[in-house]
Formats: sequence, structure tokens, C-alpha cells
Amino acid sequence: MNFLKSFLLVSCLGLLSFAEPIEDNSFLVEEAYNQDPGVVQFINVYQKSNKTKDWSYVFINELPILSRAHQFSYEIPYSYLESTDKTGLGDIKLNYRYEFFGNDTFTTTGRLSYVTTTGKFEDGLGAGVNTYEASLITSVKINEQWVQHWNVGVAHTPKAKLATGETADNNRFFWNLSNVYLITDAFNFMLEFASSQKEATIGQGKTEWSSQFIVSPSLRYGFDVGDWQFVPGIAMPSTVGANPGTENQTLVYLSIEGKIW
Repeated sequence: MNFLKSFLLVSCLGLLSFAEPIEDNSFLVEEAYNQDPGVVQFINVYQKSNKTKDWSYVFINELPILSRAHQFSYEIPYSYLESTDKTGLGDIKLNYRYEFFGNDTFTTTGRLSYVTTTGKFEDGLGAGVNTYEASLITSVKINEQWVQHWNVGVAHTPKAKLATGETADNNRFFWNLSNVYLITDAFNFMLEFASSQKEATIGQGKTEWSSQFIVSPSLRYGFDVGDWQFVPGIAMPSTVGANPGTENQTLVYLSIEGKIW
């Protein structure tokens, strides 16, 4: 609670600082805006379960390729699992995005991703096999104060395995929505939704479907230091899945973005 009060105080002070309108900084949902040429973004996301000792940290680096149309990024996860009492690197994700269309109101982008096997499967930190993912991302400016971001996508994991050795192909379908209310250009409220339907291996060649739904209210604000923009934020995601009950988490976010070349 003290942390939340401190964040709100700093956020109010942030209102006094000039900042460009915040873009590309939803926490659970992708926004369709690619990086401008020469502008690089460093994103840090920390999540802590409010029920267990589990926590995760993800570092994301977004890099433009020649023009705004093309972007490459990578995601490096690091986490702790109470169930296995293991801490370590997860499966690194590589992303390519192509911005199909963009104007002051509507932007749409496609993403292709490849998930590596850097996480240790035996410790529960990785899948042990590669995953392939595709997503369509759309951002819409409804008016001067409201912006929405939509994601739909599919992922495929060939021969996803159990610890006992059985394998089966797994698929996952997802849709995400971020509603952003601009209290000011620098200080925003967000309400994000993330939903998925996914398969899990339960035997040789056999899978079982499950669903997950996340609701996440959050705050973010931005301030400029020279040519660099800093965007800290906090969220309280609640996950409702196939298992009874709701898992609550605390999410802390920091983006640092600026022109390097």
C-alpha cells in the first residue's frame, strides 16, 4: 500500500513535467506503433504473485529496421517458481513486426515470433520445444482522450512434452484489448483484458483445452529527460482460469525510450 501511495504521489508530480503523448506502453497488450528510425525502447516488466512466492521479470528491447515499417525485438524472461524452488532464465522470444498501415487515427501491424528453448524444462522454466506465433495488432484513436488496442493471434508448439516423456502438438488462440484513457498526455489510466484458449499435453498424442482471462487496471505516466522518454507504471492483474478462484498479481513496469542514431 505504501508503494502504491508513493507511485500516486510521483505520478501527480509527473503531471508537471512535459511529455509527448504516451504510445507503445500498454503492459499486457501490444500497441500497433513501431519504433521510428533510430529510436530504441528498453522495457522492464516485473510481476509478483500475491498468493505465492512466484515472481517473473522480462526485459524487452525493441529495435527499428531501416524504417518504421519494420521492427525487431527480443524478450528475455527470468523467474522464480515456488513449486520447484528454481530460479532461472526462461525461453527467449524473438519477434518481427511489420506495420501495414498507419495514420493519426488507425494503425495496424502484424507480428511473427519464434520462441527458443533456453529455459530449463526440468525446472519448469521452459517448454523444452520451440513455439511459433503470429498476431495481428490494431490501435484506434477513438477521440482525444480514448485509445483502444486490439490483438488477435495464434501460437503452435509441435510435440509439446510432459515430464514423463509423452508429446502432442499444442495450439493456443488469444485476443487482448487495452482501453487507455488519457487524463493528460503524460498521465494515463488503462484497463486491459487478455484472454486465451490453449491446449496442454495430457498423454501421447492427447491434449486438453483450457481457458484463461485476465483483467488488469493500471496507471502509467511519462516524463522526458532530454531526448529520452521514461514511462513507469503499476498494474493489478487478476487471472481467472480453469482452476477455481482468482490469482491476483502486482505488476511494475518501466520503459526507457530514446533516439540512438
